[in-house]
Amino acid sequence: MNILFADDHTLILDGLKTVIQGHFSDSKIETALNKTELFNKLKWDKYDVLIQDIKFGDSNANDFIGELKQTYPDLRILILSSVSDVVSIQKMLKKVDGYVLKSESVTEIIEGIKALSLNEKYLSTVVASKINAVNIPNEIVLSKREKEVLEVIMQEKSTKEIADILCISVKTVEMHRSNLFLKLNVKNLTGLVKQVIALDLLGD
Repeated sequence: MNILFADDHTLILDGLKTVIQGHFSDSKIETALNKTELFNKLKWDKYDVLIQDIKFGDSNANDFIGELKQTYPDLRILILSSVSDVVSIQKMLKKVDGYVLKSESVTEIIEGIKALSLNEKYLSTVVASKINAVNIPNEIVLSKREKEVLEVIMQEKSTKEIADILCISVKTVEMHRSNLFLKLNVKNLTGLVKQVIALDLLGD
């Protein structure tokens, strides 16, 4: 198994490479300090697992993970990051195969690599707890008008502005907004926006 570890901190790379090598003695483990080095290594060699930080020097993994998955469909990607908010985690999990926080035990990384090598998904203990703590409905069906109202809400328009844009009454806007709160199980606009982003209801 070939493992590529991408992080812009040399101390982290060197320390974890040594630890990981101790658990996967038969594996080839390489490192990349920046996006250019990462892409070059992937271009010239085949890797089974990529351990990737999100905040990657001047780059952000959110901007190129999709490209990696498309170019290297067999590459399994485990995120190792300090980014811990649920919305960011959920969006990233649509693109990758696992997620571990840097604040967790190195054991989580080891278990993550093992899971990905078996083509399984992996969430660390803390990440799994965060995801499970968010009460997200299993299926959300929005009417055409609810989607229209939601799209304008996401543009940070006021109730009056939404009514004017959609040519409906303020009361009708309030009714649709209340229905959206119920369907997405939120209590306010802030919660609504977070759920819409987390569930990617309106696409990217």
